[in-house]
Amino acid sequence: MSNSIQTLQGGARLAFDAAEGITTIVERMHETIARGPLPWARQPAEPGRAHGLIASSVYSTIRGINNAVREGVDWSLAAVPGSSSADRASDAEIRMVAALNGAFGDHLEASGNVLATPMRIITSGDVLELDPDALRASLPDATPHVVVLIHGLSLSERSWNRRDADSMGERLQSELGFTPLYLRYNSGRHISTNGQELSELLDQLSAAWPVPIESLSLIGHSMGGLISRSAGWYAAQAQSPWLDCLRRVVCLGTPHHGSPLEKAGHAFDLAMQRLPYTAPLAVGKGRSAGIKDLQHGDLLDEDWQGKHPDRPRRDTRRAVPLLPDVDYYFAAATLGRDRQDPLGHLLGDLLVRLDSAVGSHRDDLRRLDIPPDHCRVFHEKNHFDLLDDAQVHQQVVDWFSEA
Repeated sequence: MSNSIQTLQGGARLAFDAAEGITTIVERMHETIARGPLPWARQPAEPGRAHGLIASSVYSTIRGINNAVREGVDWSLAAVPGSSSADRASDAEIRMVAALNGAFGDHLEASGNVLATPMRIITSGDVLELDPDALRASLPDATPHVVVLIHGLSLSERSWNRRDADSMGERLQSELGFTPLYLRYNSGRHISTNGQELSELLDQLSAAWPVPIESLSLIGHSMGGLISRSAGWYAAQAQSPWLDCLRRVVCLGTPHHGSPLEKAGHAFDLAMQRLPYTAPLAVGKGRSAGIKDLQHGDLLDEDWQGKHPDRPRRDTRRAVPLLPDVDYYFAAATLGRDRQDPLGHLLGDLLVRLDSAVGSHRDDLRRLDIPPDHCRVFHEKNHFDLLDDAQVHQQVVDWFSEA
């Protein structure tokens, strides 16, 4: 993780990118007005009246100034003593960078911004080096039972410790002897991209672990559950060795069949694009690839490749079955008081509908059937309660104990 100077440098670069984007929006609106009459105008606008060579040169000048200042600020911050150090970032800094990665992570990565979060395995706030000697030194008490906790969109490994009580990973460690590890990643990238990288990372981890691994477990909150399933699918295709250790996957509030919030955002953005005077304001096109994947719950490259991300698209995902010989557990939250409460059916946990979180689907190929005792619905709770609620923790501990 970058230190404060690097975070400031990345934030400044992102702000200049935003300024350039706003300039483009204003220019496109200007062009739209110049090309045709306003909706309330009686006479057609004169061609080129509102936009021409002068206007184009003005916008070019604005971009030139913005780029010059950006390069100057970038150079100045890079020259600050200590700006290339790797000091541990503060909790607030980690959370802020995670939020930016969720919203703009694909842009951060493509533009080479230092805020783009590389995928890493974390323990006690430190990044693990995945070689035997380094792991032995970092984890002298490593056990044969490993659990990797994977956060959701715009969150970080700190999200598992929202309250003063023991986190889910700490309870699994103290009560059952598991070694908890945490994944830090750029949640703005495609889910399939993160899934493939996670599979490669787990191969390195299992090969370098200080003691023979008897069981590997994955716990994913929200998007984290989708990334777990994506990693499992790609590992199965490649016959990756880490799958031999995988015993259980826990999905907490995972939108297996998409999130209504992203569906609504996509529909609103399409409506904006259909009107010439609001099309330049359809800034939703800039939301990250990771967010767009949540419309249907895309897990594989083929689910999104060759498809326009900002146009209407039916659910054409490839059905990804659950892995054989792996125990899956689904935990879902709902605002409703019970199964019959209409509030729960309407709002789910605020971000994910109940049927999506429990894997239900009218298509038999897409339905994720798990034993009834492997699925638990928590009433009068929201999406983020699944991270740190004591009842949820106890249920996960019970599931692990049974196995």
